[in-house]
Amino acid sequence: MQLLHLQPGPIVGEAYKHMLDYRLDNGPVDHDIVVEELQRWYEETYKK
Repeated sequence: MQLLHLQPGPIVGEAYKHMLDYRLDNGPVDHDIVVEELQRWYEETYKK
């Protein structure tokens, strides 16, 4: 929430699910890569 400047709501749940799926698909990754992926997902999904 803090990274994307979000308030509690459905987008937070969607982000959580995306990152959980990402982790299951890619295994453990470095923090910087996780941050980049979350930002990429948010931009692609909500900043069209």
